[in-house]
Amino acid sequence: MIRAWAGFAALGAGLIHLALVIGSPVAAAVPLAAVGALEFGWGVLAVAGPRAPLPRVMRIAVLVPLAVWIITLLTGLAPGLGVRILPMLVASLLDVAISVTLSLLLRRPDRPPLTARRYLVGVAAGAVVVIALAAPALAATEAASLGGTSPLPLAPHGH
Repeated sequence: MIRAWAGFAALGAGLIHLALVIGSPVAAAVPLAAVGALEFGWGVLAVAGPRAPLPRVMRIAVLVPLAVWIITLLTGLAPGLGVRILPMLVASLLDVAISVTLSLLLRRPDRPPLTARRYLVGVAAGAVVVIALAAPALAATEAASLGGTSPLPLAPHGH
């Protein structure tokens, strides 16, 4: 269950970082795209696989975007990069959650198995928390404002 929580958090952080690429200058877009792709890919592997890949590396790697963001805020570079605060704050919170959950996983790798019901409730709760955090953050990105209308109408027009 803890592995799934880390995976969901990585999927959320990765989506937010990838959404921030749109409308960002190249100096911010390239690292955001790289971090977002890494987080999203790792999240897929963590959720779908039997164990979290490279947990010792990832628990530190996910803190790098947070450290860079703090440095850009403290040095005054953040406004010039055009990165929005709410999405970066949520992505950073999810990255810290990944690091904490991976640290827990590494401390106690041989936990007794949960019942199927407890496991499913725990996984569902983790997914709901990540969705509740990521949805508003994604809505606050430039990508959301470009969305406009869906190519597939939800209802017939003119009726």
